[in-house]
Amino acid sequence: MRIQVLGLCRFSMLVDSDFQTTGADLDRNRAILYAPKRMAQRMRWFENLCLPPLLWQSDPDFTLILATGEDLPEPWITRLREIAEAVPQIRLEQVAPGRHAEICRTLLARHTDPGADVVAQFRMDDDDAVAVDYVARIRRDYPLVERLMNGRDPVALDYGRGLVLEQDPGGQLSLRCELTHFWCAALTLYFPGGKPRSVMNYRHDWMWRFVSTVSRIDRVMWIRGLHGNNDSPRHPYGHRRIEMTAEQLDDALFDRFGLGREELFAALSPQ
Repeated sequence: MRIQVLGLCRFSMLVDSDFQTTGADLDRNRAILYAPKRMAQRMRWFENLCLPPLLWQSDPDFTLILATGEDLPEPWITRLREIAEAVPQIRLEQVAPGRHAEICRTLLARHTDPGADVVAQFRMDDDDAVAVDYVARIRRDYPLVERLMNGRDPVALDYGRGLVLEQDPGGQLSLRCELTHFWCAALTLYFPGGKPRSVMNYRHDWMWRFVSTVSRIDRVMWIRGLHGNNDSPRHPYGHRRIEMTAEQLDDALFDRFGLGREELFAALSPQ
């Protein structure tokens, strides 16, 4: 059985409205998205948190669409092009402003393998991370969702244990472990093959309302980045903190993502 693993990461992708924290004015949104200070922060988080665990996936058979605006300014677009050239799994797509859902649907359809029996899609923000065995787990855990597949509707697999990396307004970073429900990172939607579909048609925190779901909380599977430039507001619901010592958090950060706290915190600190 061929399971295609296909992800979408939006890096300052300018669209018509669809922002939670801005309005519908395209020029205003462009100015907000492309502000030099904001772009420097997004690139720091992408290069130092999001990207390394993708490079170190134990199963390298996946595709990640990296979507950004057609007018993303320098030096950021050159940085993204260099990353895409160096990482065979990344497909850089520059898109014109349009309706968010339509853009994402088109990009995912473009990179969907028509010969796949199942297309396992995921979305991730450029300031989040997935564990180094995430792609392998997508395939290994498929038997858990296979019994719910009916040849028509998707099934979601939610990994509910992860780390929250939060940066306060003063730039100080903290790390904690939480149990959550249907956060964005490491949430996989398995589609039957044969017809291009889009994970972006499903609001992640409402996914349980529309599709059958399976939840796993056995291992830390993601890092959620929180800071002043998130589009999504802080989640006020469902927080269940798992008490871990600093040493246990450091072990989880290294064992699950290949990252060291001291080096990561230094790289993410405001320049």
